[in-house]
Amino acid sequence: MATANSKSVRTGGNASLYLSKYLFLLGLSLVTFEEVRPGGIMLSDYCFLLSLVFLPKSRLLSSTRSGVLLAGSLILSGAVLSLHGPSSWADAAGTLLKLFLLFGLIAPLALSHSKDIYKNLLFLAGGIFVNCLIVLIQAWVFPGIVDLLSINPPQADVAFSGRYQGLTEFPVTLGLSAALGALIGIGLFSTENSRLVRWGLIVLVLVCTVAALLSGSRTFLASLVPGLIVFVFLQKKRRLSVLYATGILVVSWGALTYLAPGMVSQYSERIDSVGLVDYRRLGSSAQAVLEISEKPIRGWGVDHFDEGGVVFLPDTGEITGAHNTFLRYWYAAGLLGASGFLMLFVSPARRILAVLKERMAEREANAARLALAACVFFFIVSNLGPYLYNRYLYVPMFVFAGFSANCVGLIAARKAAHQTIARLPSTNMQVAS
Repeated sequence: MATANSKSVRTGGNASLYLSKYLFLLGLSLVTFEEVRPGGIMLSDYCFLLSLVFLPKSRLLSSTRSGVLLAGSLILSGAVLSLHGPSSWADAAGTLLKLFLLFGLIAPLALSHSKDIYKNLLFLAGGIFVNCLIVLIQAWVFPGIVDLLSINPPQADVAFSGRYQGLTEFPVTLGLSAALGALIGIGLFSTENSRLVRWGLIVLVLVCTVAALLSGSRTFLASLVPGLIVFVFLQKKRRLSVLYATGILVVSWGALTYLAPGMVSQYSERIDSVGLVDYRRLGSSAQAVLEISEKPIRGWGVDHFDEGGVVFLPDTGEITGAHNTFLRYWYAAGLLGASGFLMLFVSPARRILAVLKERMAEREANAARLALAACVFFFIVSNLGPYLYNRYLYVPMFVFAGFSANCVGLIAARKAAHQTIARLPSTNMQVAS
């Protein structure tokens, strides 16, 4: 018989779990607000750490099937093994702490709260929408809004140059965030039946598109288009809805060309002037490969994590590193770091492909397709810039990876239940005889 004591323990545990869940969702909605750092720490990290405090430890230790924790262990092991002496440890202390915070604390937290994928997506997209809306207000209504809302910003606002970043750290980050918001909006639109919610998602896609144009970032198209292609290709029953949602994006672009031709032409001129292929970045990546070949197993050490192959550009006098996250991890943390980084994408993608071969409810299947499109999206993004421990890239990846592991577990449980039911008649016949 359940005692009053056991009931109060269960009630307290549930309250703690719900508080942890909503603190995590709040942090997820703030992952793009990099310019808001009370005490020098991102506002989202405060939410994540508080969520971790309230999360029951049994729940934290149960999320081990996604491959993310193994990938994080490889990265951290590679980071430690890459160090060559006491001076390296001192120089690498900050990087090691950031990697541990990301893969040792935030990753298991995200996996623990990844089951309700649609709620996660709504909070993530909602935060991106607010950030993009701030950009529109800055561009057309109140130019000082970013300075007003920023707290200890790591980078100065560059809106004066004609490229907007909102409360993200760089304009390219705003382009990436807007692309992710548009992908989520189209993905949710394809399965949503409520007319009101559908109109809300149309507004989300439109606002993200305008903000992306104002950012002047090539990342928006370079990451969004392949992700949409994967999502449309995986659709069977609702392909028409996805094409309809994608058509909204195209029509929005056409409407902007008519209503705000200066903004669209400015974006096009930037693409033409810079080009779709940045040969300087290709050169820095080639240099990184050459330097990696000198120490392919152990790496150069995470005390050089921010370098990733040092290249001098004679045209500009700039010293730069590889704009490729995979090469940065390999350069700094060696083969273990590179293997762990690739596992962050490969492991969830394999699980999702296996899940899509099984019978699932359409809503779950649609979320799985969106998760696979997001894996492709994030992999492309990681090859377009050095995203070493940025929350807006990794935390959504952890959520999708956890969701894929939950799907595998759910399907396995259903199969086991069906097998048990199938054996019941024969057992009853044996008893009767």
